[in-house]
Amino acid sequence: MSKELLISIILGTFLLGCVLLGLVQTSLLSSPFFLLFGFAIILGQIVMAHLAFNQYRNLSVQTTKESTKNEEGREERGSDGFDD
Repeated sequence: MSKELLISIILGTFLLGCVLLGLVQTSLLSSPFFLLFGFAIILGQIVMAHLAFNQYRNLSVQTTKESTKNEEGREERGSDGFDD
């Protein structure tokens, strides 16, 4: 599991906790610190989720390209019947 994905999951948990805390204690919603903290968590969640998705996408594309390259190489070298 990548660190970006782990941080994104942690920030998502904090975001859920802030939403639930805001529902239970409505007096916190008028506090600018609480709103700023929630806004920072939302921005962090968006950035980390984006980074984690890009890392996963690049990894899956790279793996596909490498496997295609390996299969092509086997066909070219494997025509004589001997393994190198």
